[in-house]
Amino acid sequence: MNTEQIKENKLKMILGFSIPSIIAMLLETVITMTDGYFTGNYVGEKALAAINLGLPILYFYLGIGLCVGVGGTVICGRLLGAEDGKRANEVLSQTIVTSLVACVVISAFLAVLFAPVRNLLGADAALAGFFNEYYKVMLLNYPLMVLTTVLGMFIRVDGKPQVCMIITITGCVLNAVLDYALVAGLGLGVFGSAIGSLTVQAITALVMTGYFLSRASGLSYTRFAFDRALNKEIMFNGFSEFIGEMASAISMFVFNFVLMKYAGPEGVAAFTILGYVVYGFSMICIGFGQGLTPLVSFMFGAKEFETAIELRKITNKILFGIGVAIAAIFLLMGRSYAGLFGCSDIVVDMVVTGFRFYLATFLVMGYDVINSMYFTSCGDAKSSALISSLRGIVLLLAFTFILPMIFGMKGIWMAGPGAEILTAVVSFCLINRQRLALEEGKPAWKPEKALQ
Repeated sequence: MNTEQIKENKLKMILGFSIPSIIAMLLETVITMTDGYFTGNYVGEKALAAINLGLPILYFYLGIGLCVGVGGTVICGRLLGAEDGKRANEVLSQTIVTSLVACVVISAFLAVLFAPVRNLLGADAALAGFFNEYYKVMLLNYPLMVLTTVLGMFIRVDGKPQVCMIITITGCVLNAVLDYALVAGLGLGVFGSAIGSLTVQAITALVMTGYFLSRASGLSYTRFAFDRALNKEIMFNGFSEFIGEMASAISMFVFNFVLMKYAGPEGVAAFTILGYVVYGFSMICIGFGQGLTPLVSFMFGAKEFETAIELRKITNKILFGIGVAIAAIFLLMGRSYAGLFGCSDIVVDMVVTGFRFYLATFLVMGYDVINSMYFTSCGDAKSSALISSLRGIVLLLAFTFILPMIFGMKGIWMAGPGAEILTAVVSFCLINRQRLALEEGKPAWKPEKALQ
């Protein structure tokens, strides 16, 4: 990858890096939906609701993975753009060790406090058994999941997004086979689903680790002296992504609380089914963002700022078109989709209603996500964090508590779209501020010390 190649083939480079990433991210969604399909059809709605109640735990781990992974790969990409391969390898190695150690410590902490955490998340007596079976295994799985997430990001920065895609496709197929065998075949319920996920992540982690030990990799593991300043920069760069995932965890907790209050387990199940689609679209957005990030960070390392901005604009246009298509499809086919999960007519009706409200989300979410990741890539972590916190915490939580008191169940469906729309307004203002700063010759970002 070089600057002239990117400048002359912007769309081709965006698609070349993003499509494998999107496929990988969508397949992660397929894995989640496959688990939901087998759980809903072979175990029941209560099992599906129990898994959904624990999703804040998943989002917390994903937050750690994205924070460390995005923070590390952005710095690594700029170092590669500045032709400092030795330092880039040190960043790779320290990022991997940091993410793994952090997640092992978190899992140990949650294992000790498992019962209080379960109760805090709202798993009552009817759901506690399913919750225990699933999440006690997932505490072993999540550190591996974070490791594979971070490794996949570095594979993309290394210029090999297709490798990451192939590994993910293989894992998706294996997960479906294991779900069928363990849940449907052997009747192991949610425990079987968790064991299948653990097996897939363990194999994926081994394969990805092997990539960086092979000659196919430009980046490679190396001995390093632990650099506390570098870790600080990694965390600062990836902080907005951490906020985004923590926002998902907090909002999921609040949504579940409000849903149980206004609609009971059926409402939680309905939101879970609708959430698969919203999550899937967010994975498309993040996939484009992960494809865009190494290109933007590389161009900033090479001082090609205008090209980086053009890459962002093209990506925003692509995602708007995809959002329109998804909104149209699920407006027409929402009921058929909801019926796949074997739930009652009450749940299906809730899902259909939810889709009508969430149409606006598909139109603006891509704009918010890409702009946040763009600001991270070019060094403006504060703007990135502002976008993430508004769409995922400040506005979303305010709307989630206020709107249901006014509109009931409909207010719950209105919270997410409302937060995305208002965040898009702020995001536009931040982009405009950066444009004005560039015109005045005063960039609204500062390069990291790692590049100095």
